[in-house]
Amino acid sequence: MWIELNPPNNLTTMGQIESKIRKALQPMLEVFSGLLIRATSPFRKGDFIEIDGRLGSVEHKGIRFTILRSIDGEPVHVPNTLFFTKHLHNLSHQNIVNVDLETKVCYSENMAKIKKLINDYLSNNKLVLRNPSPKVVVKKMKNSHVELGVKVWCSLEKYLEVDAETELLLNQFLISQGVKVASENTAAAKLMA
Repeated sequence: MWIELNPPNNLTTMGQIESKIRKALQPMLEVFSGLLIRATSPFRKGDFIEIDGRLGSVEHKGIRFTILRSIDGEPVHVPNTLFFTKHLHNLSHQNIVNVDLETKVCYSENMAKIKKLINDYLSNNKLVLRNPSPKVVVKKMKNSHVELGVKVWCSLEKYLEVDAETELLLNQFLISQGVKVASENTAAAKLMA
């Protein structure tokens, strides 16, 4: 008698079983994490926190999720398990603030190169904090250029200086590196030169 086994099907079935077990356990892990958060209190309602790239003020500590209110005013649901698998930054106790910068570069520019240049510039800027790390994102795509948003952090004492100077100095730096910036940035950067 010959028995034919089909290993790929058996492996698929095992993979499906593992996936179902993992899916079934996830809510229990979230509940357990929620209970631990309540017991250890790493943050309170109203604290401004960052975890796994998610940023906002704590609105609600639930059993399975914590709800943050982002800078844009949007609710952000964070699974409680992240607080035990990722690094939490409670910014409320650090006296730091966020500064939003903007630059506009031509479509012909290599965006990976631009992002690297911006990050290099910011890493050498002594007023800008390294943690939380600066973020560079595409905000809008216009007819002739791309608007990039640059989110940086600084100490509360340095906010006015960072807010007043960093965007213009960043644009000057990009121009000095041969980057084609949109005309609005160019005029402002030349005024500061």
